Amino acid sequence: MTVKKLILDFSDRVLVPVDVNDVVQELTKRGVKDEIYFWPADLDGEKLRGQLVQTEEWEYPEDMKGNCKYCADIYFDRTMSDDWQRLVCCKELLHILDPEGCRVSTSDEVKRLFEKISLPEDMQDPLNDGHAANVDRLAIFQAVAILFPYATRELLMPKFQAGNLTIIDIARIVDLPLRYTSFVMNEVWANAYQALTL
Repeated sequence: MTVKKLILDFSDRVLVPVDVNDVVQELTKRGVKDEIYFWPADLDGEKLRGQLVQTEEWEYPEDMKGNCKYCADIYFDRTMSDDWQRLVCCKELLHILDPEGCRVSTSDEVKRLFEKISLPEDMQDPLNDGHAANVDRLAIFQAVAILFPYATRELLMPKFQAGNLTIIDIARIVDLPLRYTSFVMNEVWANAYQALTL
């Protein structure tokens, strides 16, 4: 299972907003994780909106061969608006599919990653921030591509261009933050979407 495949699987949906639980269902159906849970938490939403914690839980039956359950806990800042919660939860879900080299596991690695991803945009350095930080930044756009399917964009575009729908209207329809809704409805999104699905 790849993020590209997931984006393409959702690309033809026109019934919005896309339910994050539909993304969960796709991941569990394909055996990516056995269990996925969402937890509202007291995070500093300005610096950290969400976090994925992956664990392995071993159960030992009488024969002692052992069964392993692969679990994912997604923590999100409880003070965020619903549209941000949806986006952040979907973004963290996508990190389940990150390649091994992009994952962090020690407290020092987590701290270094947090320092990089929490930098203001004008201080970010994609060439030197490291692969994990760049994958984290990319995941937000991948989540947008899933939660705002391309077919929905194409359906809304004529009404938007004719002035019958505003960006605020569309943001409400897809239940996503205004800044990302604006980006999807911009002409550059077609190229960005194509790059996400190459």
